[in-house]
Amino acid sequence: MKFESLFLDLRYALRGFRRAPLFTAVAVLSLAFGIGANTAIFSLMDQVLLQLLPVKHPEQLVLLAERGIRFGSSWGDNDISYPMYRDFRDRNEVFSDMFCRFPTSVGLSYGDHTE
Repeated sequence: MKFESLFLDLRYALRGFRRAPLFTAVAVLSLAFGIGANTAIFSLMDQVLLQLLPVKHPEQLVLLAERGIRFGSSWGDNDISYPMYRDFRDRNEVFSDMFCRFPTSVGLSYGDHTE
């Protein structure tokens, strides 16, 4: 009984879609863009916020920041300069390993166009 009414409802909906092809196209495209955007945003948030870092003991990670007078060039409010990083790395007796990151902008040119 329930499947019969579901089948009748589906036939009625398909007839309505056939009568209004523009509405059908807009509805299908809206659903496709919405599902695609939702999937892309969830995939990004899953990788950034939900997945654990690919290290053995993420609870042991430390971020070094510097406050006060700066020597050398640094990129932000609490970042350390590269010479300071080298000093930390060379005189390290506490950490098992160290790495440094530095944001930079890159230009790509092809012919007369640069991005």
